Amino acid sequence: MKHARLSLQLWQTKYDASSGGETYGSPGLTDANESVTRLRLKQVVSPGNFDSEGTYPVDGTPQELSLPIFGDLTMRLQFINTSEILEDVLREKLEKFSINKEVIQELAKNSTKGWDAEVIWGFEEIDGSKYLTRNISTTKGNDKVIARMVYHLEN
Repeated sequence: MKHARLSLQLWQTKYDASSGGETYGSPGLTDANESVTRLRLKQVVSPGNFDSEGTYPVDGTPQELSLPIFGDLTMRLQFINTSEILEDVLREKLEKFSINKEVIQELAKNSTKGWDAEVIWGFEEIDGSKYLTRNISTTKGNDKVIARMVYHLEN
């Protein structure tokens, strides 16, 4: 992964259960109309053939997935308030650009391989520019790895 090139296409939509329709919408918690924000992701890793694509609800619902690079896992995405981020430095960075002080928390677990991860998706200012970041904390046994992925935004 260290020398791979990662391309991520991301679409945010709202799914309205009452109408069965999907629209591009603004972020936020599930509202009274049972509308759920969903993220549609297309990820391409070169070289490596670890490409993946899927649509995921941001409502805390656990999902069983099988991804080429990570194997079989359980994942859930949900909006959390930036005040819930335990690490002070990360919380302060993300509060500045978070809409409504919310970020996306991704919790993933691979029971077979014995690891779990927490990923916080948000926007940060780096060298005067705004970037989408994923701050990742992965634990396996007594080992813990922390990483940050920074995405250049294109229209």
